[in-house]
Amino acid sequence: MRRWLGCVVALGALGALGALSCAREDPVERALEAIQPQVLDAHVRFLAGDLLEGRAPGTRGIELAAEYIVSQFRRAGLRPAVGDTSYFQRVTFVGMRPDARLVLQARGQRFDLRAGEEFVAWAGIQEPEVSVSGDVVFVGYGITAPEHNWDDYKDVDVSGKVLLVLVNDPGKTQAGRFRGDTLTYYGRWTYKYEEAARRGAAGAIVIHTNELAGYPWGVVGASPGRERFELEQGPGETRLPVKSWVPWAVAAQALAAAGKDLDSLFAAAGSPDFRPVDTGLRASATIRSRIRRVASSNVAAILPGRTKPDEAVVFTSHYDHLGIGTPEDGDSIYNGAYDNASGTALLLAVGDAFARLREAPARSILLVAVTAEEYGLLGSEYYARNPLIPLTRTAANINVDGGNLWGPTQDVISIGTDRSTLGAVVQEAGRAEGLRAAGDEFPEQGYFFRSDQFSFVRLGVPAAYIEHGYDYVDRPDGWGRERRKQYDDQDYHQPSDEYRPDFDYRGAVQQARVAFRVGYLVAQAPDLPDWLPGAEFKAIRDSMMAAARASP
Repeated sequence: MRRWLGCVVALGALGALGALSCAREDPVERALEAIQPQVLDAHVRFLAGDLLEGRAPGTRGIELAAEYIVSQFRRAGLRPAVGDTSYFQRVTFVGMRPDARLVLQARGQRFDLRAGEEFVAWAGIQEPEVSVSGDVVFVGYGITAPEHNWDDYKDVDVSGKVLLVLVNDPGKTQAGRFRGDTLTYYGRWTYKYEEAARRGAAGAIVIHTNELAGYPWGVVGASPGRERFELEQGPGETRLPVKSWVPWAVAAQALAAAGKDLDSLFAAAGSPDFRPVDTGLRASATIRSRIRRVASSNVAAILPGRTKPDEAVVFTSHYDHLGIGTPEDGDSIYNGAYDNASGTALLLAVGDAFARLREAPARSILLVAVTAEEYGLLGSEYYARNPLIPLTRTAANINVDGGNLWGPTQDVISIGTDRSTLGAVVQEAGRAEGLRAAGDEFPEQGYFFRSDQFSFVRLGVPAAYIEHGYDYVDRPDGWGRERRKQYDDQDYHQPSDEYRPDFDYRGAVQQARVAFRVGYLVAQAPDLPDWLPGAEFKAIRDSMMAAARASP
């Protein structure tokens, strides 16, 4: 508003010169005026209200949320992105509630492990019963990473075996290896299972320690029979039959019975010369699962690009949460105000701002509110497998998961952009907003792999996870980290994560404005973003782009 008042004064005082000044008004600044605290508050208040019953996939509440998002896209003038006629990309996923048994045997000793306390396991195949039995092979960290000159498998045939594998990557304990304390995807337990499946293993058992995993066993072992969701299994898709975890002490006891020392194996796994070790253990697992199918929707809208409409910047934010669950202090609705009604509010505001531009940017802007993030990034995974614009023509993904509800900051956080040329773009966008662009506050936690941007990243698309800052204005040093810790300890995935009339959206406005600018800069740039040398996803992108260039 201040800029336009300035134009009015200029017109009165300077005549034609004032008109020229107004004609040069920055169209981006004008569009950004759409991002206002009261607008964000209205979105959060509705999406986190009890009427929507926690927005769990497959419920009436999330369908109401989806209709609300469509209404806001339509109000802004954004077009439907699914076949030019619909905003809904339907997603079906499979729920499996496991009843698991895991037995380890060595030299006549038998260990019938207790579910929850000594192991958790679930099936990677969508069948009512899955049983495997095989010799146990210790494969160290279970990593094959050419860009880090690391291969734990050394071409050893492990097909039909049950693999015993360490969580995290060698950078955690070996100076100069991988990215040090910054977790790479090779350190994520999901990668361990994927690599085991590619090797034809019958199952994989991840060894847990608090230090290596970054969280206590209780996070893994809680509710061992809880329902897990996956996308429907496709024909010919490679899957790992059994996925499991055990605590360090359990693995150490079983290995000792087989004449092996886990501490020695751990030390050996820290060397690039490590080779798989036959442990002398044998594992047997049976998983019986109750199976059901649930349908939900991604909600997608598009602003077609001016000169490159077949290329796009994809904004995402998940709009689902946990629904109605175990009552806490008499409240059973898990409203998910911060997680992630706030992020959805930012997505809607950014979309509104793009729609207000006098002319669209060169590339299209695609906005996707994704479902089932809380159940394993399923909505964004489905989108990435079935993109509305091919991934070879997807310039970047910009994801928001948690909008700032606690006031203005002097910084903005972008996670994962140190791996790609998007880092420089975020720096430029931050400067335009008077904010210091900083990196991940908790790199050892691997947040880059734990929200919807990763569904794009794992298929080669550069991504920016735009988080709010932690250096709060007029607050003491460390206040932001303490406030986040308070949220994590008291409100994360609890009914207490609910709408409050005293939310301070000034920081969320900053966050949304930076996200908009990053998307706008990428949409206008002559070249597509790329991964930096050494990034673990660069080879995927390079291969995909080369195949696209070679195809007729």
